[in-house]
Amino acid sequence: MDRRDFLIDGAAGSVSIAALAPGLLSAAVLSSSQDTILRLNHNANPLGMPPASKQAILDSLVDLPHYPDGPPRDRLIQQLASLHLVSNDQVVLGQGSTEIIRAAVQAHAAPGGRVLQADPTYENATRYAEPFPYRIEKIPLTPSFAHDVERMSNMGKKWKEPIVVYICNPNNPTGTITASADLDTWISSAPDNLFFIVDEAYYPLVNDPRYWSAEKWASKRDNIVVCRTFSKLYGIAGLRIGYGLCSPQTARRLQPYLNRSSPNTLAVVAASAALQDKDWHNASVKIWSECKKVVTDCLDDLGLHYFESHTAFLFHAIHGDQDLYIRRMRDQDILVGRKFPPILSHNRLSLSSTPEGLVRFTDTLRKFRNAGWI
Repeated sequence: MDRRDFLIDGAAGSVSIAALAPGLLSAAVLSSSQDTILRLNHNANPLGMPPASKQAILDSLVDLPHYPDGPPRDRLIQQLASLHLVSNDQVVLGQGSTEIIRAAVQAHAAPGGRVLQADPTYENATRYAEPFPYRIEKIPLTPSFAHDVERMSNMGKKWKEPIVVYICNPNNPTGTITASADLDTWISSAPDNLFFIVDEAYYPLVNDPRYWSAEKWASKRDNIVVCRTFSKLYGIAGLRIGYGLCSPQTARRLQPYLNRSSPNTLAVVAASAALQDKDWHNASVKIWSECKKVVTDCLDDLGLHYFESHTAFLFHAIHGDQDLYIRRMRDQDILVGRKFPPILSHNRLSLSSTPEGLVRFTDTLRKFRNAGWI
């Protein structure tokens, strides 16, 4: 086959794939719907992704031979800048918010440096710090299961070396919030050797007067990046796309540690379309509220403690061995959350199914009670 024939066949192949894509996607959805496994071990949107995002993905298949830069990426950055009232050079994109967290940890790595975070909390900051000469400092949550801002702040004042402070608010796995006023006080007065990573993955789900975004600091301080994701509210976790808000100076410091070819084309167009779906936010918040009620009603009936959650999951008591509980649920084709030491008395349940699907979980939980397992 000569080069001309190859190019013709290749172009025809691209067209045929694009033409067949709706059918292929439909088959994938059908296969997924027939899957009997209930996946409550990761935080996903029960509604899936917005219809506009699905259409945007199909429309962009013809662009896949090209690298993911240019107008679609620029348009998404402009949308995010307008949404958060910042300039374009204050928005950094990543493969999920986790890439932003990784870049921030790596960009500030230095001999003698420390990572300061709550315990328990989301593990990515410490995981990304492991290859570097960081000392990991974990501070237990307060009795109300908020970040112990006073203690963390006092510890930060004692150290002169570079310190990366990771704040997950609302916190994962507890679902609890830390008062934003306390964080504002700390961030506004923190010395220059502290750099804050504020993870707001569940910001859209919070409705509490004690809580607001830390995004204003992106325009006031060079020692902070606020991370957001399209994985939860917009249901495109599998495409891996998130973003950070920070000062232009901080963005320039992070860029060398970010993949210049990410996020991919499908993620960019799906995220851009999702932002334009004004009804999706309310629909998602509504179904998560309904999901939460299905589970909390059961937990209340069984007398099982759970934390007040401002997220898309519940952290609830299991009254037994964690590994055994996870295995027994798996035997019922139900996947539940992993362990989050040191709170091994509770398990994190993701509200990633519909209210009807979660009834299957609550029925199983009641069977476990009847068997004396919880």
